[in-house]
Amino acid sequence: MKYDLSHSHRTKRKNISVSRSQTTEEWLQDKIDTNDIRFRYFITLSFNKAQTQVINQYLDNRHIKRVILDFFYPNGKKPSNRVRVWFFVERHITGHLHLHLLLEGVDGLKWMSSNNRKITISKETLFNIVARDFCIDDVITEALTNHLKTHIRRLGKGKQSVDMRRFGDIKKRVHYVNKSLNTYDFNNWEYIDFENSDL
Repeated sequence: MKYDLSHSHRTKRKNISVSRSQTTEEWLQDKIDTNDIRFRYFITLSFNKAQTQVINQYLDNRHIKRVILDFFYPNGKKPSNRVRVWFFVERHITGHLHLHLLLEGVDGLKWMSSNNRKITISKETLFNIVARDFCIDDVITEALTNHLKTHIRRLGKGKQSVDMRRFGDIKKRVHYVNKSLNTYDFNNWEYIDFENSDL
């Protein structure tokens, strides 16, 4: 839906958007600092059969969170200090929704040795492990990517469905996931899934 606004209204709205974005980014950064959150992964999920309604995506996010937690903590045992995840919903130009997730990491060696793990990795990664030429974080990234593709049906199997990378600069990532505030795509802050995010 397009609105015919005068130049002054457009300028005013733009200034409000910048203010909202800055305020939200500062609030999220304060949450990260106060709660000592150490995000390690930035994940983008793109779906074959994408939702168009935000409320339906929120319901899917509940399942996605369970899938992630089951990967790190199989057999239903979830510790009180489990990894935390934040969900940000973003709309494509087509109207379909995709997700950005900010996810904490775990101590890889402790995680691998604590329980029996069923993980899926490529033959190349397996050879690298045998040759002792690997990074445990890369193994977790590949295994979690495969786990998500297996247990989230709408996600699909293609390379574009899961983009998982190291977190990088915190301020840049927080700024990036808040870009929806500068558009008309969402009503207020509904692009942040407060229900499923560990906020």
